[in-house]
Amino acid sequence: MLFVICSFVSATAQPPMEAPAELKSLAWMVGTWEGKMSMDIEGMKMESKTTMKCAMEGMFLRQDFIMEAEGMKMTEVGYLGWDAEKKKYSMYTFASWAPTPRIEWGEIKGNDFVSISEPWASGMPEKTVSRATLKKVSDGEVSFLLEFKMGDKWTKVGTGTFKKKA
Repeated sequence: MLFVICSFVSATAQPPMEAPAELKSLAWMVGTWEGKMSMDIEGMKMESKTTMKCAMEGMFLRQDFIMEAEGMKMTEVGYLGWDAEKKKYSMYTFASWAPTPRIEWGEIKGNDFVSISEPWASGMPEKTVSRATLKKVSDGEVSFLLEFKMGDKWTKVGTGTFKKKA
């Protein structure tokens, strides 16, 4: 009997394991997206084939990126959640080329999801602050803009368009 009571108390005291409403508003992202990105980082230009897979995992939206360019394969795994205290989205992304995770804070602005990173080790000589804008063009298409902060201004370093696979 004591085991049953302890089990009931433990089960009812657990926080909810489902995604909060703020994260559910991004459920349209769930699925596999494919497209191309054009990058120009300090004069180094490249085109990449990119796949983004998004899935709800409990209280997070998991995002898996695979970028293939010039014989290289770069991967990222990100977990996007809602920080109720800060009233912002938070995202921790682990990239195959960076020694530490990228921490970003985001918000929805119209049809755009905009996130700005804390300074992170991106492989550049100095830590990078990045801004990513994902614009919902339609239920089956998004555009992507990546910018790095250079001094006091934002510089475009990457653009792309992705289509959702049926």
